[in-house]
Amino acid sequence: MSEGTKEKINVLSLFDGMSCGQIALNKVGIEYANYFASEIDKYAIQITKKNFPNTIQLGSVIELDTNNLPNIDILFGGSPCQNFTFAGKRIGMTTKDNLEITNLEQYIKLKSEGFEFEGQSYLFWEYIRILNEVKPKYFLLENVKMEKKWKDLISNIVGIQPILINSNLFSAQNRQRLYWTNIPIKELPQSNELLLKDIVCDEIGVKYPLSKKHHTAFLKSYKWKHCELNQKSKPLLASYYKQPPHCPYIPCGVSESGFRRLAPIECERLQNVPDNFTEGVSDTQRYKMLGNGWNVNTIAHIFSFLKGGEIFNNFSNENV
Repeated sequence: MSEGTKEKINVLSLFDGMSCGQIALNKVGIEYANYFASEIDKYAIQITKKNFPNTIQLGSVIELDTNNLPNIDILFGGSPCQNFTFAGKRIGMTTKDNLEITNLEQYIKLKSEGFEFEGQSYLFWEYIRILNEVKPKYFLLENVKMEKKWKDLISNIVGIQPILINSNLFSAQNRQRLYWTNIPIKELPQSNELLLKDIVCDEIGVKYPLSKKHHTAFLKSYKWKHCELNQKSKPLLASYYKQPPHCPYIPCGVSESGFRRLAPIECERLQNVPDNFTEGVSDTQRYKMLGNGWNVNTIAHIFSFLKGGEIFNNFSNENV
């Protein structure tokens, strides 16, 4: 794919969520004929339909039949991370009988025999199934930092080593993720000047105070620290609506505890998502899909190397 090419491509996004991949493609200026999305969350699909009405929704990745698809040029997705993350169970890909899944053939056999799987991280194997079936020109797989055992297994299956990128290079948020891709990433920026103070909306944020009750519980049960406005944020999590203490909280003079959580629009800015992109569903669902989503400018930077080496490095705190 060379710069100036007008041929439009076919894209398949697995675990598409609210379609952060589509935002990134548009941000870089990569045109596509068809954008196929596999997603099951009805609220994320609702937001995708609002912003990208031409998206072709395919339903569950488990039931996705690739025989019905045209040639796919780019396949990407971030399979569920709950069983990989250091904050989770760290049991990787297993059945509920604690049988570890180490190859695609084993997974397909267990699936056909009706085995139940633990959590959702096993869906990595559906990504691999589809990757093998559609044989795209380019692929991208994203996941969290994880134990070497599972990182090595994924790398051996995919056939490539991941690159670790912290999205603080592109945003006001610390967010370390692993990316397995055959897109030739030539370089990363050295730094990014965006800080929390650059994305906050004080007039909106006062509506999201941290109660004294929650604050007291945080201090008793955790090594809790708030985020300073002149620093990068902690990573945004899908569980933010539950007010977990390891999510970002910032000072707020009118809050009874002296702190508040970030408003949904501020979380959009942490993820480089356009302002009010997720508007139209409850705050709970906005927090969930934003925490599950990709940091858009990180993905856009990766996609930029599809354009003849042109580097998309014009990042700012503008959400356009």
